Amino acid sequence: MATLNFTVAYATTLDGVQPLTPDTTIYAEDLGNCGICNSETGTCWACLLTSQQVFTDSGLTSPVADGYYMLKYTEESSPSIWYIVGGYPQEGGFYN
Repeated sequence: MATLNFTVAYATTLDGVQPLTPDTTIYAEDLGNCGICNSETGTCWACLLTSQQVFTDSGLTSPVADGYYMLKYTEESSPSIWYIVGGYPQEGGFYN
């Protein structure tokens, strides 16, 4: 099974995550739905599915803590943030 990895910042609140610098790696199974996102942003972050669990380890065994996870495509770009609960990105919980 192939995995995706993302370098993100984490906080328990939306306001709390925005000023942070991404410095933590999280993982998800590669479901093969990254094409358009990779070509547009260089990452699959925006193409994660709400049914696609996110983990703290590359073995995909420990789901991430509930909260907000922020990735920056480039230094100049706005942050892209997922609200994740139980390891799952939430419907309506993507901020870009």
